[in-house]
Amino acid sequence: MISKRSEKFTLSEQTIDMVSEICVQTLSEAGSDKKDIIRIRLSLEEILGVWLESLRGASVQVDCGQKFGRAFMKISVDGPAMDALEDNEALILSGHMLSQAGLSFVYAYNNGKNCLICNPRKKSSIGQMPRLICAVILAVVLGSAARLFPAIRAASLAVTQPLFNMILGAIRAVSSPLVFLAVCCGIISIGDLAMVGKIGRRLILKMIADIFILSAVMALLNCLLFPVTADAGNEVSGNFSKIYQMVLEIVPSDIVSPFINGNALQLVFMGICVGAALLVMGERVTAMHNALMQANEAVQFLMAALGKVIPFFVFLSLFDLMLSDFGSGLSSLVKVFVITIPGFLLLALFYVFVAAVRLKVSPILLIKKMLPTYMIALTTASSAAAFSTNLETCERKLGIPKRVVDFAIPLGQVIYKPGFVIELSVMLLGMAEYYSVPITPQLLIMSILVVGFLSMAAPPIPGGAISVFTVLFVQFGVPGEAIALAATVNAVLDFFLTAANLACLQVKVALEIHGAGMLDEKKLKKSI
Repeated sequence: MISKRSEKFTLSEQTIDMVSEICVQTLSEAGSDKKDIIRIRLSLEEILGVWLESLRGASVQVDCGQKFGRAFMKISVDGPAMDALEDNEALILSGHMLSQAGLSFVYAYNNGKNCLICNPRKKSSIGQMPRLICAVILAVVLGSAARLFPAIRAASLAVTQPLFNMILGAIRAVSSPLVFLAVCCGIISIGDLAMVGKIGRRLILKMIADIFILSAVMALLNCLLFPVTADAGNEVSGNFSKIYQMVLEIVPSDIVSPFINGNALQLVFMGICVGAALLVMGERVTAMHNALMQANEAVQFLMAALGKVIPFFVFLSLFDLMLSDFGSGLSSLVKVFVITIPGFLLLALFYVFVAAVRLKVSPILLIKKMLPTYMIALTTASSAAAFSTNLETCERKLGIPKRVVDFAIPLGQVIYKPGFVIELSVMLLGMAEYYSVPITPQLLIMSILVVGFLSMAAPPIPGGAISVFTVLFVQFGVPGEAIALAATVNAVLDFFLTAANLACLQVKVALEIHGAGMLDEKKLKKSI
C-alpha cells in the first residue's frame, strides 16, 4: 500500500536528498526491485541537479499515492520550462533502461511547473500463470459437465459466445493502433539513440537482419513440419502473381482501412513511413512526436488492462471448445509445444556455440556466465525481472563496455526477439492446421515478412503477445477463436521464450562489439 503524502520544499542541495528519500520509500512500498530503485534515484538526483543550476530557490512539491489502484509519484518545480531529459545523454540512456522496469520518468510542463511523473508497476499477488491454470481447469470441468445436459449446453453457449465476441472485439480494437504506434515510436526513438554512432546503427541493422533471416529459415522448416497444399492448378505463374499482388497491397489505399481490417503489413508500413518522416523532420514536428509517444503510452496501458481479463477470455474460449467436437484437432496444439520448446533451447545453444568459436572461449564458460540471467527469465517469464542481472552479466562477465550495455540491452529487449520469431511462425501454422485454414506457399512466403515485422513490433507489456496474435491471425484468415488458444499456449511457452531471447541478445551484443574491437576479452575469458 502506497502512503499518500504531499510535501513542499525549496529547491536546494538538501532538498534533493529529501526528495530522493521520499522516492525510495514510495518505490519500496510499490514493491520495486532494489537495483531499479537505486537507478531511478540516481536519475532523479541528476535531473534535480540540472534544475538546481537554473532554478535554485524555486518551490518544489512532491505528491505520492494511488489513483484507481495504481501507484504514482509526481515532483513539480516552479519556473520556466526546462526538460532535463531531452538533452542529457546520460539521462536518455538511463531512461531506456528504466523503461524496461516500468519506472521511467515522464516530463511535462503545466501551469508554470516542471513536472516529473512516475507510475511504478503494481506487483500482482497472483501471477498470470496460476490464473490461467485455474481458468483452464474450470473450463474443462464445467464444459465437461455441460456436455451431459443438452439444455444447459445450449443456454451456456448463448451466454458465453457473446461475451467472448465482446472481449475479442475490444482486443482487436486496441491491437491495430498498438502495432502501428509501436513501430512508429520505435523508429522515432532511434533519434534519441543518435549518440551511439556507428556501433549503434550497425547493431540495430544486424539485429533486424537476424530476425528476417530466422523468419525465412522457419518458413523453410515449416514446409517439413506442416502439410503445405498448393492452390488448384498449381501454376508457378499464378502463385507468383498472387504473391506479387500481396506485396503491392502492403501500401494501403487509405489510412483508415488498415486499422479496421487489422492488416499487419499495412500497419507496419504506415508505422515505418510516419516514424521515418518524423525522424527526418526532427524539431519541426515536436508536438506530433510527443502526441504519438503519449498515444503509444495510452494504448499500451489499455492493452495491459485488457491483459488482466485474458484468463477469463481463455476460460470462455476453452469452455466453448469443450462444448464442441474438438478432439480431432488437438494434435496441432501438441505439435506447437513439441516444436517450439526444443526450438528455443536449440536456438540459445546455437548462439552460444557460434560465440564460443568466434570469440575463442569455452562454451561451458559462456553457459556458466549466462546461466543466472537465463534461469531468472526461465522461472519468471519476465525480461524486466532479469534486467538487472542481464546488465551485470554483460558488463562484468562478458566484457561489454558499460556505455554499450546501457543502450544495447534495453533496446535489444524491445526489438530483438528471435525466440518470438519461432513461436509466431509455428503458432500461425499450428492454428491454421487446427482450424483447417490451407497452408499454401503464398502463406509461407508472406509469413516471412509478417512474422519478422510483428516479432519486433510486439510491445514488452502484459497482453503484448495477444495483440500480435490478433493482427497475425487476421492477416492470414485464422478465426478469432484461435487467439484464446494461442494465449493459453503462449502462457506456457513464454517462460522458455523469454530465456531464449535474453541469451541470444547477450551473445549478439558481445559478437558485434567484438567485431568492433571493443570487447574486454580478459573479462570474457576470466573463470568464475
